[in-house]
Amino acid sequence: MLELIEAKNFDGLMFFIAIRVGIILICWIFMILSSIVDFWSGTTTAKALGQALMSHGFRRTITKIGDYVRLMLFALMFDILGSLLSFYIIPFATILCTIAVIYIEGKSVVENSKRKKAHAADVPDIVKKIVQAATAEQGHEILNEITKIIALNDKKK
Repeated sequence: MLELIEAKNFDGLMFFIAIRVGIILICWIFMILSSIVDFWSGTTTAKALGQALMSHGFRRTITKIGDYVRLMLFALMFDILGSLLSFYIIPFATILCTIAVIYIEGKSVVENSKRKKAHAADVPDIVKKIVQAATAEQGHEILNEITKIIALNDKKK
């Protein structure tokens, strides 16, 4: 960048800056999108498991995005300083931080998917059936149902 300034190549300087700003904006968008995807995954998992959606979880997502923004601001400062060096070609710090955020959020989405595939969503219905069972025969039917679910889970593992 300093070479462009010294050569008074302002078109080249604007292109240099535009490319880096574009990369940084794309990284920031990916960071926010990955948090939104994790939020979406968490809410659908909570619904599938019959858990109530609480405002605490929503606030936690906003807080997490705020933490990521602070981290990305430090990466941005590092990249701005690095752009003054001739070997610092692209905004490495922002890209690395974005990859880390996407990895963390992706891992969370995978964990939510694993939780959803568990038959935990069936537990409230089974408990309701157990409570409503009036005869021993109905109790045996529910027990057989639970045994089938456990057998299916053992086969999957």
